[in-house]
Amino acid sequence: MEELLSKQAPEVQELIKNVNKYRKVDNEKHLSFACDLFDLAQECGNEDLKDYASCALGDACCQNQDYSQALYYMSAGVRGLAKTDEYELLCRCYNELGIIFRSEGHFITSEDYFINAMEIARAHRLYAIEAMACSNFASLCEEMDAIERALEYHYRSIECCSFIDDEDFKLSLMAGDYAFIVKLYVILKDEESADQALAEMEKIIAKYPEINDLFDIRIARYVYYKFKNDTAKIQEMKALCLESFYACQEYIVYFDEAKQLIEILTEEKDYQELQKMFDRTEQVLSKDDLINLRVFLEEYKIKMYEALGDKERLMASYSNYYRYNTIKTVDNKRSFLTTLRLRSELAQQRTKNLFLSAAAETDPLTGIANRLKLNTVIDELFVLANNEGKTLAVEMMDIDFFKEVNDTYGHAKGDELLVMLANILKSVEDDKIFVARYGGDEFIIYYYDMTDEQIKEVARHIQKSMEIAGEALGIGKVTVSQGIVNHIPRPLNRAWDYMNAADLALYFVKNHGKANARIIHRATELETLAWDKVF
Repeated sequence: MEELLSKQAPEVQELIKNVNKYRKVDNEKHLSFACDLFDLAQECGNEDLKDYASCALGDACCQNQDYSQALYYMSAGVRGLAKTDEYELLCRCYNELGIIFRSEGHFITSEDYFINAMEIARAHRLYAIEAMACSNFASLCEEMDAIERALEYHYRSIECCSFIDDEDFKLSLMAGDYAFIVKLYVILKDEESADQALAEMEKIIAKYPEINDLFDIRIARYVYYKFKNDTAKIQEMKALCLESFYACQEYIVYFDEAKQLIEILTEEKDYQELQKMFDRTEQVLSKDDLINLRVFLEEYKIKMYEALGDKERLMASYSNYYRYNTIKTVDNKRSFLTTLRLRSELAQQRTKNLFLSAAAETDPLTGIANRLKLNTVIDELFVLANNEGKTLAVEMMDIDFFKEVNDTYGHAKGDELLVMLANILKSVEDDKIFVARYGGDEFIIYYYDMTDEQIKEVARHIQKSMEIAGEALGIGKVTVSQGIVNHIPRPLNRAWDYMNAADLALYFVKNHGKANARIIHRATELETLAWDKVF
């Protein structure tokens, strides 16, 4: 059987080189090379290459404004890509998926993708992508009327820009963020802050005049001068904004600017210009493309036709508004189910990556993770469980009468026993179970999103396996004591609360016969002497 191609194959590397070479330089060539890469991967590539090629093609479709195809290809590959170390392409796809889902009105899914892009980009110092994702997420926050949060993320984007080497790209991003910040301060009626933000924006444009005529820059000035009631500037900026609107070929890129200009002209009752704008959008938008924008357009057409008394067009807009909202509702249900699945898969991947990272710092005797990583792992799992509303369990375990084993059979035999226990623990480790040596004969197990019964099964397996191990080592029956706390994080909980409660549960077992396990859900349960023994 012919060996499948990987990303390292020379012909694959050449195609990837050309895909990256023409990205944002020549859209047609970019798409052509991405298609060639995809075809090659489908024909004779391994799974990692197929996922990579699918995402690369989705990205190319996005650059070519074919958003339905972009969504198709990126959605097909992004789950697999998330399991690799292709962080730049992954973040780029997450960011673009966030933009597409927002344009379709799927705000929760959009939020998830933007947050994933920001988190992964920050973890791997991909500051340019983080800046773009922050800015896009800020725009989503503004649409949801979370103005303070929108400001926070625009400023975070500007902070990221300080680490970008490409000066022109950096200045372009920063000017765009300040343009949004100007408008946000106008919404808040904070004149002083709006003045300062506009001054920062103009300072950047003075360094990089090529961005002076961008739509987002012009609309920021328009909104600002309306706020300042500068009549002459208002008319000048209105004309420039209309010029940008009619020249626009990518309404998904200037989604916010287009909407804001329509809102302003509706407020001014400039219906003649509005009709021209509506006609223009029909020329540019594909059928049923950008559903969220289409719903918005029909909403404002209805306002205009009601004011004008144009019943025929009014009824047509009502019909379109209903149709687009129906599409949006169906898509939202599909998007909701997709989001649930993706959240689960991403959470599983995060725990898997976390456990693999922790296992890299191993105890030299037993070969499992050592104490150095325990605090990091528990802190991150605690945050994950808290955010996802999942259970987190911590177990502290030690070997009963371990000192007697050392005293009777020698420390070498004791070390063998520790290694045997570590091997047993490694055998149960998976995407939801992390094991480590705490010190001496004490070991730690973290369980993520597992029920009491599932944890009890693991505890029984460990106990039974240890009895067999003791016999195999010629030291007779060996048992362990296990103290476990399991619950969803509660308000005011901290990660250390789990460690402390597990430690208390362990010593309860040690003081009540050893060779057993007790699962609790809060430390106060230990005040009750009656308990449900696991075995």
